[in-house]
Amino acid sequence: MHLFKRTPLNKVHHDLKARMTDFAGWELPMWFTSILEEHKAVRSRAGMFDVSHMSRVWVSGRKASQFLDKVLTRSVRRLEIGSSQLCLLCLEDGGILDDLWVYHVAVDQYLLVWNVGDTERKLDWLFHWSESDPDITFKNATDDTAMVAVQGPAVCQLDSMKALCNLPRFGHARAKIDKLEVFGARTGYTGEDGFELISSTVDAPPLWRVLMDQGVKPCGLGARDILRLEAGMMLSGQDMDDRTNPFEADLAWLVDFGKRDFVGKRSLLEIRRQGIGRKLVGFKIKGRGIARSGYSIFKSGQKVGKVTSGGYAPALGVSIGLGYVPVELSVIGTGIEILIRDKPVSAQIVNRRFYKKGGLNEPEGIQIHTGA
Repeated sequence: MHLFKRTPLNKVHHDLKARMTDFAGWELPMWFTSILEEHKAVRSRAGMFDVSHMSRVWVSGRKASQFLDKVLTRSVRRLEIGSSQLCLLCLEDGGILDDLWVYHVAVDQYLLVWNVGDTERKLDWLFHWSESDPDITFKNATDDTAMVAVQGPAVCQLDSMKALCNLPRFGHARAKIDKLEVFGARTGYTGEDGFELISSTVDAPPLWRVLMDQGVKPCGLGARDILRLEAGMMLSGQDMDDRTNPFEADLAWLVDFGKRDFVGKRSLLEIRRQGIGRKLVGFKIKGRGIARSGYSIFKSGQKVGKVTSGGYAPALGVSIGLGYVPVELSVIGTGIEILIRDKPVSAQIVNRRFYKKGGLNEPEGIQIHTGA
């Protein structure tokens, strides 16, 4: 019998009759009502996700910033208290171990939030490079806290979010929501405005209920996956992994070559000098059919790549996807074919940021397409 890890909101999800699924060893909601309804809620008003499965690790100490500068591809020394940034954790050969958010919480204190999967490997990697320095301490707070993402253009119309809505993009602060203490950051994974809230495990169920009472719709992994795909955001372990370097994954903007030596810098400089053979691209299907992870990409009858993510995009009314192709085929406008159910279906390389509204834009009406 498979034993899943459960978040502090597990009972709440079961009480709401959510369709549960195994995600990297965690029992999480796939949907509560339907993927389409939950997607529409986030694109038009506000939805929330249980993201407690994501790892939350505190790095503290006199040498914390120096250490993080060594193991991450972007400098944290210039990151102001109250700000955050996306970084890469790379191996010595330049492969991407994960992407993660770094929050500068206080002097000599940082919070790292990374994706589910291989958590022990990432922790071991950090321990290895810390060289047991007594001026660097780690605390894995994943099991001691919960995390809820509240996303959508109307988030700041919610009474419960007023205390956080003065934060700039990527800003964070401690606040109270209906007397419940949270660490809130203006970050997300949907392409919409919103916040990711970290609370104690005890406060997570009442926090969820407060948000529900204000009209925030519970959403599952199904909606979250298509929302992030529409926004052109990658899924670690699927769209990139330790066999992928930042140049291939179109993430070179997350590498600061101007700072002093960091893990993987020498290899990445050599990769930049030599060039790459493949690149991650976005594509739209020109017709019917949905591309799925693992499907083959063809050009002129020859297999040239592989789909890493794909699905129907309700906000666009078309099927979209991400995948790797040879660099010479990565030009926007290039025609390709995706093998779907043993039949080649025409597609076109497009800008990877499929859905352009998002971020901190003012709420506006959008049409949600309901059929492929």
